[in-house]
Amino acid sequence: MLKQRLITAAILIPLVVWGVFSLPTYTLSLVFAAILAAGAWEWTALMGLSSMLARIFYILTLILMFALGSWAVINHVMLYIVMGLAASWWIGALIWIQRYSHHVAHPDTDIGGKAIIHAPQMKWHFGLAGILVFIPPWVALVVMHDEGTFGPYWVLFILILIWGADSGAYFAGRRWGKRKLAPLVSPGKTWEGVLGACAVTILLAIIGSLVFNISRAGLLAFILLCLATTLFSVVGDLLESMLKRQAGVKDSGHLLPGHGGVLDRIDSLVSGLPVFVLGLLLQGLVS
Repeated sequence: MLKQRLITAAILIPLVVWGVFSLPTYTLSLVFAAILAAGAWEWTALMGLSSMLARIFYILTLILMFALGSWAVINHVMLYIVMGLAASWWIGALIWIQRYSHHVAHPDTDIGGKAIIHAPQMKWHFGLAGILVFIPPWVALVVMHDEGTFGPYWVLFILILIWGADSGAYFAGRRWGKRKLAPLVSPGKTWEGVLGACAVTILLAIIGSLVFNISRAGLLAFILLCLATTLFSVVGDLLESMLKRQAGVKDSGHLLPGHGGVLDRIDSLVSGLPVFVLGLLLQGLVS
């Protein structure tokens, strides 16, 4: 499995870097929208939407929302609103995950005392949640990439930050992991893994501060932003794990060998991107 992951990463990473630095913002926005739409297609399966026609309708609706989301790219007030809504949603998602864990730990019982197993079923709030999952990160990436000379570097940095933190969590968890983070949602994740992710995040934040000429006065705020982004990325990962557990599947798809589906690769990005851009806006690092 690790070998497949490394091979797939070795192919995809150069393509991603080339796209970030070679494609104009408009073209990159279309590519990213297509990637998010592929992830949303897998999302429709996880939320229990079985009808092909209904799944296509959902994707078309999401594409329309991408078009509406472009307004936030050019309207500063709307940009703050969309990023703020996204951050609030992911805080709510954490509460959702905690409630799910509690429900699994204390299942409903019938009059005979036997646990009641609820079959996976489509819930419309999953569909509404998908809008907040997929639209804000698209807006965030477009805003970052369009930030003049530093735009592509900001995009590359957030990709390195989230994927680097994910790798730090993976290897720290394998080496030292003992205390489970959310055993009823994602048994493989540990608190030691989270600490490993935070350690990598701090290192990358310091390097990033040098690249982007962030002053010493702003360094602590930037490190805290990167740490917040990493922690929110963990929530995105946990949310997808919860949905997969509810759907009874191991991976969201099988498109990427060793990595599962598209959603398996972008779950941390979709939650981390809006938080990172909101922080950049508040710190005056992007406009």
